Amino acid sequence: MKALLLADFGAPYYPDIRDEHPDIELVEAYTNEDILTEIGTADAVFGYLTAEQFKAATQLKWIQTLDAGMEGLFNAVPNIVDTEVEVTNTRGAGAPMIGEHGVALMLALARQLPKFWADRLAHRWDQDGALEVVEYLGNKTCGIVGLGKSGREIGWRAKALGMNIIAVDEQPVDGDPIVEDVWGLTKLNDLLQQSDYVVVTAPYTARNENMIGEAELALMKPTARIVVTSRGRLVEHNALIAALKSGGIAGAGLDTTIVEPLPADNELWDLPNVIITPHIAGNSEQELLDKRTVDIFAENLRRYLSAQPMINIVDKQLQY
Repeated sequence: MKALLLADFGAPYYPDIRDEHPDIELVEAYTNEDILTEIGTADAVFGYLTAEQFKAATQLKWIQTLDAGMEGLFNAVPNIVDTEVEVTNTRGAGAPMIGEHGVALMLALARQLPKFWADRLAHRWDQDGALEVVEYLGNKTCGIVGLGKSGREIGWRAKALGMNIIAVDEQPVDGDPIVEDVWGLTKLNDLLQQSDYVVVTAPYTARNENMIGEAELALMKPTARIVVTSRGRLVEHNALIAALKSGGIAGAGLDTTIVEPLPADNELWDLPNVIITPHIAGNSEQELLDKRTVDIFAENLRRYLSAQPMINIVDKQLQY
């Protein structure tokens, strides 16, 4: 067997994989020229391929991608859907970090940290004003849209704070012990109506783009906030801005936006009830995330070689 290793960040960890599997050929290839030279005889790839490279991969059987989101692969190689090539992703590598970040955004919104940051810059001690706006997170309802690995990481942390957790997911998933019953997407409106914090962690596909639009935002409580950690395109951009400006919802914590980087003239930057972070919820010390990503490939390589089911298999029709 021959596997191409296209992720240069994995170089410190590849020697251990070679020691574990001395009988397979593991080839590091970091340039287009090297990839095209090697890809024709590769059985597996750790990384992403361009359309040109995929066309040359005549005996490829498996691609392990580097991220949880799959737009990069399916946009670059749309015809992979009609092949027998198995695709796995690194779903879960950044999930604990997303769990921390999602809860941090909820806490920052509840405790009004942006206000206090502005007060600090203005050298203003506004205790009376602060008492009117800070909230207790513990008795609130957190509605999670997409109870995958990231959603679960947010869910158990929120539950530990005393929040009531409800969730919807497109697929039948077991919510225990985080939530008693995970509803189907047909009950999204119920979740929106009941939640004080709506956390969007569902994967992006063309089918669920703008799944939360004007009508859905109108169902939310005027005191509720929305937190988006997966893909900004799941929430209709103009409707979100309108709801935030009109008081239809109380605020938003956005790690992802419809366009990235978010243009400097976008209205979201200047809304006082919005916290924006630059798509870093899944990140941490780089070495930690790199190792967690390579570890998923290493585990799947063991499973592949022993003919066991791999983890994080992507449904190519659903594209996640």
